[in-house]
Amino acid sequence: MQEKNGTVLEYVLGLYFHVNHGFGVEDVKNYLDNPKVSDRSQLFKKELAQAIVNHSISPKEFERLTAVDYETQEEVDEFLKTEIWQPIYGNEPIKA
Repeated sequence: MQEKNGTVLEYVLGLYFHVNHGFGVEDVKNYLDNPKVSDRSQLFKKELAQAIVNHSISPKEFERLTAVDYETQEEVDEFLKTEIWQPIYGNEPIKA
């Protein structure tokens, strides 16, 4: 499943974590838990884990999606872990 010509992760980053939008993690949880799209939550979790483990969201791509200018891959990965993974999945291990 893709969201508007991209992955669920890209859609979530672009909408819920863009600097010009006022959404937060609770909004993301509500979006993911939509009963009309039952596989969205599982797909997002898989895409997020893959992005963290495989470093697949580059700083340039992250900036395109969120308007946040991180200089390094480590900064992007840390954001994905601390601002998205941990608030949603807690201490669950990240496995791609």
